[in-house]
Amino acid sequence: MKTYDTSAAVTLIDSFVVSESSKAEFLKLYEQTAKAIRTMPGFVEGYMYELIDEGSRYNFVTTAVWKDRQAYETAEQSIRASIEKTGVNPLEAVQNLTDEITRATYTRSPY
Repeated sequence: MKTYDTSAAVTLIDSFVVSESSKAEFLKLYEQTAKAIRTMPGFVEGYMYELIDEGSRYNFVTTAVWKDRQAYETAEQSIRASIEKTGVNPLEAVQNLTDEITRATYTRSPY
């Protein structure tokens, strides 16, 4: 089990509105992106949540927890460098498959 100071952890939370016609391609792209993120230094855990009732307009939510702000910022820099090198931008690809995205970073506390 990875150990880290949970009070220093940074969580990136993305919420998506994905049409039924884009769902399969969205899930494929998510898995490719998640596979790369899981290998980055400082990555702690990540999950995808799919809506099971009508409680929200967002039908997918993803979380990625980083051990601290430095790890999160390093991952962002690594992703930007990869985009510059390959010309492939995963966020743009996801935006093309979704009707709406919200993205924010949070700290977390147990309850």
